[in-house]
Amino acid sequence: MTTYTKDQIKEMLATRDIAVAKGVLAIYAYQTAVEQAAESTNQDNGVGFNGADAPILSSFAKQLQAGRTLSVKQLAIARRRILKYAGQLCKIANAKTA
Repeated sequence: MTTYTKDQIKEMLATRDIAVAKGVLAIYAYQTAVEQAAESTNQDNGVGFNGADAPILSSFAKQLQAGRTLSVKQLAIARRRILKYAGQLCKIANAKTA
């Protein structure tokens, strides 16, 4: 059983494109259905995207769910923004390996 640290998650996000895509999708999954549909954040529940990131990262998540990849510019934006969610991603990754 592998246990990840927040720093390990940050390292993966900084160096692996697939980690960025998976991270965006993982955090998007924690948005409520209403938040996903509106591409916004309306609940302060400690999970999911914050209000500033919800519109763009939700649109990226929908693009990835549709089987498309992120452009180089989109990937750079996603990487910069998803790093702040390393704590949530660490909890998600460790829950999956438990």
